[in-house]
Amino acid sequence: MGVWKMYAITFVEIIIFLVVGFLLTQKVLSNIYESAGIAYLGNVGVVWFGLSFLLFCLYTLFRTYILSKRSPLLNERITSITFWIVFIWSAYSVFSPFVKGEI
Repeated sequence: MGVWKMYAITFVEIIIFLVVGFLLTQKVLSNIYESAGIAYLGNVGVVWFGLSFLLFCLYTLFRTYILSKRSPLLNERITSITFWIVFIWSAYSVFSPFVKGEI
């Protein structure tokens, strides 16, 4: 598979995860935050992007280690420091409101 085709597939995957993350943020995560006593106001966009990229990173880890589907692009992504920074940042942005008590 050509490199540009793999990048195009990755771009489409990111768009799909942004849409799924938006829907989950509005329908599920907002209810979870409000049931925990956290007002769903403020930087909701940060939480949306955080959830979207957290799902994308978890999907990448699942695809790489559980399904054992290896491709050069997945190998580069997993070994990239940027991937791990985005993974940690996104997990922090989704779970930190539970610690701080606000978004």
